[in-house]
Amino acid sequence: MTMTKGLPEHLLHKNRLQEYAQKSGLDLPVYDSSSEGFPHAPRFKANVRVNQTTYTCHLTFPHRKQAEQNVAKIALQAIKQASAIKDKDYKQLTISAIYQDLKCCKSILNEYALRMNHASPTYTTTQQDKFNPVYVSSLVFDGKTYRGEVARSKKEAEQLVARIAIESLLGTFSRARFQM
Repeated sequence: MTMTKGLPEHLLHKNRLQEYAQKSGLDLPVYDSSSEGFPHAPRFKANVRVNQTTYTCHLTFPHRKQAEQNVAKIALQAIKQASAIKDKDYKQLTISAIYQDLKCCKSILNEYALRMNHASPTYTTTQQDKFNPVYVSSLVFDGKTYRGEVARSKKEAEQLVARIAIESLLGTFSRARFQM
């Protein structure tokens, strides 16, 4: 539990960086500061190392803690920006993968469930006609039910509905069908 309630914003950057690193599974921040100037009026600079990357503040401050707070702010902004770019790249890679190879859709959805700490999707597949075997699958994931398209096999039906769920989760297509 964080005891930051009531503290001014400029005193929270180190706490926020520490919390973000812990939540994201990154190495914890390690600070290194140096002073320059006269002994009676030193000016401080700080670096912070997170996950084998060093972030530097080129400004100087009259107090070591100010320099560390400032470099923590810089590091957190940079880490969040890099994370957003990675998320965007992952989204583009996922979109590409679900259209290049239908067989990967169930795996991608299961990986997403695992990453987000959700229960795995539950599939229900029905055969529409005994003489002309076609299948339709639906799945329940994160409280929503998705209905797939007609397919030639049970496996294909489940992959198709997984693709529809992924499209909905990524917000890529409005054609994703779900019921509450």
